[in-house]
Amino acid sequence: HPVSLELLADLGVAEALIAQGVQVRRGQALRSLSEPIGALDFQHLPRPFPFVLSIPQYRTEAVLERRLRVVDDRALHRGHELCGLQDLGERQRLTFRRGDGAEVQVDADFVVGADGVRSTTRELAEIPYEGGPYPDTFLMGDFVDDTELGPEAAIFLHPEGLVESFPLPDGQRRWVVRVPSAGASTVLGDAGDAELLRQRIVASVIARVGHDLGRTPCLMQSTFGVQHFLAQRFVQGRVILAGDAAHVVSPIGGQGMNLGWKDAARLLEAFEALPERRPWRRALASYARRSRRVAKVATRRSAFYMRLGRAQRHPGLRDAAIGAILRTPLAHVAARLFTMRGLETIPI
Repeated sequence: HPVSLELLADLGVAEALIAQGVQVRRGQALRSLSEPIGALDFQHLPRPFPFVLSIPQYRTEAVLERRLRVVDDRALHRGHELCGLQDLGERQRLTFRRGDGAEVQVDADFVVGADGVRSTTRELAEIPYEGGPYPDTFLMGDFVDDTELGPEAAIFLHPEGLVESFPLPDGQRRWVVRVPSAGASTVLGDAGDAELLRQRIVASVIARVGHDLGRTPCLMQSTFGVQHFLAQRFVQGRVILAGDAAHVVSPIGGQGMNLGWKDAARLLEAFEALPERRPWRRALASYARRSRRVAKVATRRSAFYMRLGRAQRHPGLRDAAIGAILRTPLAHVAARLFTMRGLETIPI
């Protein structure tokens, strides 16, 4: 999202990411390919990034790793598993297990656990993680793009559930289909179910969108459930949580990773205050308060997106309301909300 590209520009990596991604400057809401409801235009968003960037995660990681190695080529250590965390008062002692089985200990002023939804840091610090799954399951597949949508994203609001489609680099397009959780059980098995999963995606897109994906190669297929979690505390002494280790929201709307970027920016502010001899507890408490508050707002937004995409008893009312918003000045407000503007200023 643009708010993250602004942060990444400060690191000197935004241009490299943009060069490898697809700039999505417009999103459409449709009933089918031949039945548009309205459009969301991102080109009126603040410069210099009036678009959403679509780029595979592995490319993002590669660009960041290259930049990190320029800043400090000794900073990144792969193959180290965190297995111990001890509070020494003024320091934290971390114990890592290397791939060869040997253990390594590191003492640090602070520990930042940005190690995902199954965070070892959070578990060792015994910080509760509150939340649970949504009653939604999605099928996802990447296909060679033979539509006429080009660089535009599309949301198909079918009565049986949402179909989301957006461009990827190299002439590919990702399709995400919401299905009833019970109905997805037949495709949640091992890799041997890949062909069954591909067929299910193709059949769902034909039925809801009117487009035959079976004519193009499928490059990836998977299925996933969605959930929401929030750590009870983002800071415990000198242990800090960020990203999915601290909060998880539904991926619909693409907020999760971007929340992590914003966490990092707030945490940087807190650390920059430390050399000024400001009380570190106060600086980290501000980080925790602001980040937890924003995560709650993002969770509410993602839950709203989820509700819009579920099977509807009266889909015509939903479609009429969305169409009315997208044909008025409220469309500019909707574009800002979708691209995560205003998260810092909305009251809980």
